[in-house]
Amino acid sequence: MMLSGALWLITPLLYISAKTWPETILYTAVSSISFSFFIPARSAMIMDIARKSSAGRIYGLMNIAWPIGGLLWPFLGGMIADRYGWAAFFYFLCLLAFIYVFTNLFLAESVKRHRRIKEKDFEIPSGQIALILLFFILLHVLANTSRGILSAIFPFYLTERFGKTKTEVGAFFSIGFGLATLIAQIPGGFLADTVGRKKTMVYSILPIPLLSILFIVTSDYLLTLLIYMGVTSLWSATWPASTAYITDISPSSKKGLMVGVRLTSVRLGFTIGPLIGGFLWDNFDVQIIFYVLALLMAASFLMALLLKE
Repeated sequence: MMLSGALWLITPLLYISAKTWPETILYTAVSSISFSFFIPARSAMIMDIARKSSAGRIYGLMNIAWPIGGLLWPFLGGMIADRYGWAAFFYFLCLLAFIYVFTNLFLAESVKRHRRIKEKDFEIPSGQIALILLFFILLHVLANTSRGILSAIFPFYLTERFGKTKTEVGAFFSIGFGLATLIAQIPGGFLADTVGRKKTMVYSILPIPLLSILFIVTSDYLLTLLIYMGVTSLWSATWPASTAYITDISPSSKKGLMVGVRLTSVRLGFTIGPLIGGFLWDNFDVQIIFYVLALLMAASFLMALLLKE
């Protein structure tokens, strides 16, 4: 997490020094690496210090940071850039990164404490773990490919079907993603701890294929927003259960690695999805795209059913 902060601290300075557009691709990669270091370490640290019976609720509570940030900071960042310029914006990011690094100094190293605890023999055979992990990875690749397609085509869909402006499209995603995700995190974590990790994922994914089909039959903008919120909130409700699940089946010394595997499958889906979405948008009717979304989510639901609780 400290290494993540160090990379985050230098990235805004790199952006300020950029002279050509291709340079920003490299600097964005540095920023993404920083984020990739943070997430597995954060998730493993939470599991190290949390009781297993309450891990889902803790993940759900921690995850509300994403939608809160998504609701507040785009507006603030735009305001700083408009009023004071890009340099001021990037220096402000440096200040946030410094605060993050400083805060990390007060965290205990949970892994060292955890390694002093005598580890019991792991109950699930390694071959069975490999099979469960395969289903788990496929679940996330399929679902996030669907999410990636949806996020790629929906700005065009809102503009062409409903004639919305860029500002209205931005407001749609603030509500349809930011607010919907915020609503779902704590309930999703509570369900993960009460009804089980697998059941939470199965019940949350189950309605999504049907909701994806409903996009086809409605021409009402408000109803479209509500459907989008439903898809987003249901899928995001799986996040606490999914993270708790992967750490539950992991040996103690491999929790960070396993969370990294989960995040790789998520990012793989979001890498493939927009490419597929753009191709489908250019070459097929929009109805076909929503059928593809439903099919991918149905396949993800099947993978969730095959998981062991």
